[in-house]
Amino acid sequence: MNPKKKKAVELLHEAVSSARDDKQDKDIQSLGDLSKALSAAKDKTEQKKLVKDFVDNHKEFHKFLEENPDFVNSEAERALLETAFGAESVTEEERTDSRGRKSYKRTVHRNAPNLNALLEWLRNKDPENWSPNPQAEPELEDTSELEEEIYGKKKQGS
Repeated sequence: MNPKKKKAVELLHEAVSSARDDKQDKDIQSLGDLSKALSAAKDKTEQKKLVKDFVDNHKEFHKFLEENPDFVNSEAERALLETAFGAESVTEEERTDSRGRKSYKRTVHRNAPNLNALLEWLRNKDPENWSPNPQAEPELEDTSELEEEIYGKKKQGS
């Protein structure tokens, strides 16, 4: 495993496994609920306070993300591509029968491709061909011979 990915996984594991009291449980939940809290915030000062509290409660993880922007960008791009092309995910369900024997049921889920995510990726990777606002100059066809033939004949006929 990539050392940076391994470090990120260890940090997340440590954060989750160290959640013992209610305050820590709320902090861990805020990792997933931060965007909802930001959209529900009434003003910018409340949003800034939410972000500051989040950063204060997850300093080590925040520091890791700041020090490794390439890792964050590559993971974001990977997630975007998975969404764009429709990723597969596998879940395993453990069952125990009445005799205490364990069995596992494995289910493969195939997500539908997301065309908006694919379009966004193409716009960023190949803006010349996929930009919503193309900047190229239009190519004009040379019609001088045609104009000469049309207008030249009119002058001779009149």
